[in-house]
Parts: sequence; structure tokens; C-alpha cells
Amino acid sequence: MLNSLAAEPSTLNQQQDEKVTMTSCALCGGGCQLKVIESFDGCQKIMGDIDDPVSQGQLCRKGRNALAIMNHPDRLTQPLMRIGQRGDGHWQAVSWQEAINYTAERLAQTQQQWGDNSVFLAYGHSKDFINTQLLRLANGMNTANIVGPETVCWAPTKLGREYTLGYSPCHDINEQTQCIMFWGVNKYHTRFSEVKTLKRALKAGASSICIDPQKTKHAQQADLWLRVAPGADLSLGLAMLKVIIEEDLYDHDFVANWCVGFEWLQQQLSCYSFERLVQDAQLEIGQIQDAARTYAQAKPAVIVSGNALDHNSDSFQVNRVIAMLMAITGNVDVPGGQFHNQEASLITGRWPYDDQEVNALSQVERDQSAGTPVIPEYFRATNQGITDAILHDEQNPVKAGFVVGANPLLSWPDTRKVHQALKALDFLAVSELFMTPTAMMADIVFPAASFMEYEGLTQGNDGAIRYQPKLGQVGDAKPDHQIIAAIGEALGVFETKHDRLLEQDPFKHFQDDAYWNVFLQPSGVDFTALKAKQRLAPTPSVKQYRKYLHHGFPTPSGKVELYSKALVQLGADPLPTFKPMQTVKKSRYPLLLTTAKSKHYMFSHGRQIAALRDAHPCPLVRVHPETALSLGLMEGDNVRIEAECGQAIYQQLKLDPDLALNVVVADLSWWYPELGYNRLGDVFECNYNVLTNGDDDGRGLGEAGSFNINGIRVKLSNE
Repeated sequence: MLNSLAAEPSTLNQQQDEKVTMTSCALCGGGCQLKVIESFDGCQKIMGDIDDPVSQGQLCRKGRNALAIMNHPDRLTQPLMRIGQRGDGHWQAVSWQEAINYTAERLAQTQQQWGDNSVFLAYGHSKDFINTQLLRLANGMNTANIVGPETVCWAPTKLGREYTLGYSPCHDINEQTQCIMFWGVNKYHTRFSEVKTLKRALKAGASSICIDPQKTKHAQQADLWLRVAPGADLSLGLAMLKVIIEEDLYDHDFVANWCVGFEWLQQQLSCYSFERLVQDAQLEIGQIQDAARTYAQAKPAVIVSGNALDHNSDSFQVNRVIAMLMAITGNVDVPGGQFHNQEASLITGRWPYDDQEVNALSQVERDQSAGTPVIPEYFRATNQGITDAILHDEQNPVKAGFVVGANPLLSWPDTRKVHQALKALDFLAVSELFMTPTAMMADIVFPAASFMEYEGLTQGNDGAIRYQPKLGQVGDAKPDHQIIAAIGEALGVFETKHDRLLEQDPFKHFQDDAYWNVFLQPSGVDFTALKAKQRLAPTPSVKQYRKYLHHGFPTPSGKVELYSKALVQLGADPLPTFKPMQTVKKSRYPLLLTTAKSKHYMFSHGRQIAALRDAHPCPLVRVHPETALSLGLMEGDNVRIEAECGQAIYQQLKLDPDLALNVVVADLSWWYPELGYNRLGDVFECNYNVLTNGDDDGRGLGEAGSFNINGIRVKLSNE
């Protein structure tokens, strides 16, 4: 059932002589409604829509500058072909037909010579549905080597909780909620649209606990702030479980009736020294006890977590522990607590986990991907696996790639190693808005359209689907999904109507309506109808709680699996196992490094935009004033950050008295677009991922493909 809302076409305000067009922001997954206001002289500006149930009129700085992104003078405007050495910046403009055909020919030749998996496809999160379209292309090409950002953004959380509860719960925060635990998340910087709901619950009397190495706004407002050591979340989670179980604070009825393996969990926790867990987390015993007791005794309570819990090799098990905390305290699928959302979406294909696309290749075929994670549901390769396969795998080499809306040279671990891998490729094509460091390494660069430059659909956090109008055109830029489709047609792996006209126009047979209609099938409307209505919202339904009483949990046992036999079969730990953080070279590298998202940027995206750059002009590394003093460093210094792997970067020092003395917080994903091809925008000088790598350090299996980003041992100097 659908609620069709009144149409919201472009309107003309006669009094102010302004044209107002409604669209949805696609810079992140929130889908905030935008008002694009054009005055009589052609000037445009963006405002929020107070009637939007997602944003309620608020917009982040990124969304307010969406027009500046679209209209930036440095946008790519035509297809380019490399004519010099890779990375030197010598290009010639070519036609779309030549660029598409050349790309298809090189990818086909690579697979013919080296095998299907010799080609990798990579995507980021720039626009909705491109990942699904790229997965279709990968399936058509029969390559299992498709990679995205999920290994460190969502997959460990999703899968860790699914292997415990059978699903990844959301939260049902309202006036009934008695406690909110913020764990590795800052809603004021990401998904800020949820802040009003959180504030209402806190105003109604909910207590709050914040777990974060940094004193975020949540930490400032919290009743308890646990300044956990970067990367020590598993130690903290196990310590909290130990307190709750040993102090008999768990929900006995729920555990007895709906949990499997409680006795094994209890026995394993009894073997761990509470003092050792606390020491690893670098907290005080009383802090952990207070937090565990507050959470366990509040009914109902919720845990709100963020991407920080996806950023280590033990992240899958960290999220298993968090699911266990939710379960043994009886906070799963209850009013005001965690919630099992079973509402069907009005669309399909927004994320790449649709069964039809995932299962287009068999599990055996998917297991041949580069760096395949332990968890079979994570069907694709890993970033670090692709890098290693390019450089070292002689039996199953990776020789060519197609990157869409992603920037591996900034976002994949071990920047220098990624650079070596990109140089070693026989062929690389990149679809992008700007000439990024990764695009600089390509053989073909496609000019991609921003979300404002094509008709489409999107979905907000409220579940509503919205028509996305075309508001402009920059050069000859094309939507990514059309570029992918054109390559698929040229390869002969997508349905096509080849004729002589296709040779002059690779996009001739592509119909947007047909493309979007596939995704709209669950809604019962087609793209034409959505365009007429502008917005369709699901019919509000009465929430059903404790659904497990009637249907059990969607796990093999039908119960919460504290002990997982499925993980035993995969060779993974059936219970989260304490593995202390590394202490090797502690004296030489005494500081623990972590990072955090900037509210001004979407990862590596947006450094060209003046309003964003003015607010955050250079990469900053934050340390405690006493730490800086002991090292002879002053605020504003250009500081050398050296990791124990031997790699180093430079960022500008900023003092932060709220950090622990041994904690360093550096900016991520930094580069300087204005430097052009000079050291590829200085990625080797300032990018956080120069310091990361995908090597096994013994702390975790990376069951969902994650690697260590938090808790890297470093030293600082002004050398």
C-alpha cells in the first residue's frame, strides 16, 4: 500500500519571481530534500525543505554546496585518453564512442588472455544504484572481482549482528527509551537528521553513554563518557559483557528461552582477567562497571553505533559482542529499544545485496575473488585483495580495472602499494566528476554527471521514493549508470539492439525509463507515474514488536546465537575471543592513531569546493597539549606522523586537551586538487591510508574484509 503525496513540480513564485525545483541530495545515503531556487537573473541557491520528514529543513554544508560541485570549473567535461606515461597528465579528447569501444576492447582482450577474473570493477558511494549496475556488468563479464567500500563501512556491522541475531537491528528511539549508548558514532557530523529524535528522547529523561576516543558533542552531553583507546572496542565490549553476566544483570527469561551458547560465553568470559580487559581499553574499572550497569538496568535501552566499529580486523567480532549486549539485556525488538524492521522497501537494487544479482555467480565462482573474506555472504573481493593480486598473484593475476565514483589511491589501504598496483595494470578506466589522483593513473577517463544532471529516483531515510529531476548539464558528462550500460552493450554482455547507428552513438538504445522501472517494481508504479507524483511514501504501519515470540529469530537455531556453529564451519571463532592490541615497538611508537570523518567532506570528495575548503583548508592532526610539549611541538607545526610500518605523512598540528595523552587523531582522505599532477595531489604526503595496510596482525580475521584503521602505533616529530 502506498500513500501518494501531492505533486511537487517546479513552481514560480510570482512575488519574488523565483523558480523553485525540488530534488533530493545524493551526496550521501540520507536523501535530504533540496529546494533549488533560481532567481529571475538565473542565479541559483539551495535551501532545505522544512516539510521534508528526513531533514526537516536542515542541510549539511556539503548539501548546501551541491550546485558548486555541479558547476565547478574543474569538472571533467569530455572523455579523455592517455597519450603519455601513466600519471604524467598527458591526454587527448576522444569521442564517447571511441572511449566506450576502446574500454570494452581492452577489457575483453584482458579476459581472453588472462581469464575472467583478470578484470576488477570498483565503485564508491557517489550516486545511488551505480553499484547495482556495476554488479550487473561484473556478472555479465563473469568476474567475481568487484569491490566497494562496505568492508570498512557497514559490512562488519551488518554481518556481525546477522550471525548473532539473524538480522541487523535498527533503533526505535522515542520517549520510552531509558538509555542511549553512542558507540563510535557522531550524528552531528554524519546523518545529522537523526539528532532531533535523539534530543527528544534525552529531553524525556533518557540517560546517555558515549564511547569514543574523542570528546564529540555526544560525549560532551553524556552522563558517562568512556574515552576508549582507539581499536580497543572488543576489549571494552567483552568487559561490559563480563560485568553484566557476573553481576547477574542479564535478562534471565530471554537468555533461557531465546539464546544459544550462553554457558559457553559465560565460561569463556570467566577465563579473561577483567583488569587485563580494562587495561587494554585504557579505561578505569569503575567507568566500565558504571556503563555496563547503566545500560543493563535501563529498560528499554539502545546502542547507536557508527563506522568506527567497522575499522579494524576484529570488527566482525566487535559487532557480535554488541549484538550480544543487546540480546542478553532483553533489548531486542522492543518498544524504545532495538528494532527488527521487516517493512518491505518500495524499491529494489539500491544496494548490491539483491539475491538475484548476488547469486548470478555461484558461491564457488565468488570464492575465486581476490582476497575473498571468511564470511560467504560477502560475495565480492576486498580492496587489499585486489592490490595484492595485481602485484603478486601469478596464478590468478588482475590486469585491468574499471573504477566508478571511487578513489582507491585515497581510500584503499597502503597508498604507496596501491600506487604500485595501478602503475602495474595493463589498462584502467575511471568514471569521475573531477580529475582525482586515481583518475590521473587511468588510460581512459569518463566525465561522469553529478546527481543533478540526470533524471532518476532516490530514496530517503524515511523510506519514501522521490523523483530526481535533471537540473543542468556540464559539458558532455553522462550518468555513471549509462556509462556502465554502454560498456556492457559494447562487450555484448547486456541486452542490446545493435545496429549501424550504435557505432555513432553508444547511448542510442539506452532508455532511462526502462532502467528505473526495474527498480520500481516493488512499488507498483513506473517511472512516469513517479515523475508525475514526485514522491511516494510507504503507508504507515503499526509496529509489531517481539516478533520472535511467533516466528523465532532468523538464525539456523531460531534463537540468538551467542555461540555460532556456522562460524565453526567457516573456520572462524564461534565466540568473540580476546586478543590484546599489539605492544611490539611500543617504546619506539608510543602513540595510538585514529581518524574521524570531517563534516565538511564526503571522504576524499569535495576538496575543490571553496566554501568547504575555507572551512577546513588543510589536514589536521590533533594531540593533547602535554604530549605536544613533551615532543617539542607547537600548534600549527607541520608534523611528521610515522607508523611502525615505516611509512609517514605530514599534517598540521592542532591541540586538543580532551584527548588521552597517548592518542593521536589525524584527518583522513586528504589530497590537494590544486597541485594537479604534482605527486598526484600530494597523496603520499598527507593521506591517512599511507599508514594503513591489509596485513594480518593477529588481532582479527577480518571476517567481512575489514582492516586496521584505528589503533595504529605511531610517533610524532617535526622533522
